[in-house]
Amino acid sequence: MSKTTIVIPLIDRHEFTERVLSYYNTNKVNHLFYIADGSKEKRFNQKYLEKKFPNVRFKYRSFPFDKNFKLFTKKMFEVAKAIKTQYVYQIANDDFFNPNFIKKSELFLSKNKSYNFVGGKVLNFKIIQPFKKVNDFGFFKMDKKVQYWRYKNAYKSINSNSRIKRVENFLMSLTYECLIKKSTYLEIWKYAYKFKIANSFELNWFMNIIPLINGKKHFINMTSVLRQSNTHEGLGLSEMLKTGAKKKRYINFLIFLQKQKILTSKLLLAKLKKVENSSIDIIDPTTSEGKKHIFKTKWFPIYYSINNIIKNTNYYLLYLFFFNKKNKYASLIKKIKIYLND
Repeated sequence: MSKTTIVIPLIDRHEFTERVLSYYNTNKVNHLFYIADGSKEKRFNQKYLEKKFPNVRFKYRSFPFDKNFKLFTKKMFEVAKAIKTQYVYQIANDDFFNPNFIKKSELFLSKNKSYNFVGGKVLNFKIIQPFKKVNDFGFFKMDKKVQYWRYKNAYKSINSNSRIKRVENFLMSLTYECLIKKSTYLEIWKYAYKFKIANSFELNWFMNIIPLINGKKHFINMTSVLRQSNTHEGLGLSEMLKTGAKKKRYINFLIFLQKQKILTSKLLLAKLKKVENSSIDIIDPTTSEGKKHIFKTKWFPIYYSINNIIKNTNYYLLYLFFFNKKNKYASLIKKIKIYLND
């Protein structure tokens, strides 16, 4: 029996859910997939998934529509409480995790109790789909650079015995793409829900800092996950148009950790108060980075709208290129298998 549960939070994008489950139905794994469905339109249920993907173990659970982060964090807290395995690996429905990475991570954590989570290399790919908006299949293009290549020392272990030194390196945590102990995963969502986070920027604070307060991070030099970087209606596209986190909320976050007795060191508190705004997703419009963000928020919606109009016009051409494929994901599944074959 596997020691890890694969958690997939859903909010629509149903085609991508079908795609990722098709992959693991073909390339069998022994992990339980916990499908936490907060979609506005529910297309799945336990019976449907078990029938269509007989080689995948499921726990499907329907939740109210994730119309805000309060409902989303409540959902994730409920999921975290229900998990019975020792470890958790959370992915989006446009990600493909590496089973070999999970095996090695489980083995390492079982032998090294001071470590709390394990990460690997995150690779990106794009699906070029000129004929329709939803790009769940199309022309596959692998990115040359790994994800987070701009982050200094992103792909290194954080193994200091000093809690202060570990937390100072919170930008290296990258917890979203890590195998993590269930106890810490539960703690993240418990306190994120209690704090009433307002957006993904605030969630990052919990994801990055709490695991390093609790323990160390180990890095394995192998691919942990392949992720589609240009997904239709991806979180990155929607968050691009937002103004970032607020300094006042960040200070309240630190006070909250103190009151919950998670953050007990005054020295660490002082250091966290002094971190650069860019490190905690606070956008300063006077900086070059802030000006770039303002440019994106102004012009990206126009580009996105024009792009969708063109794709809608070209939709009929889709069948000229893909009508003869019985399994529209067959080619993609083969390519993903190659890149995950560490």
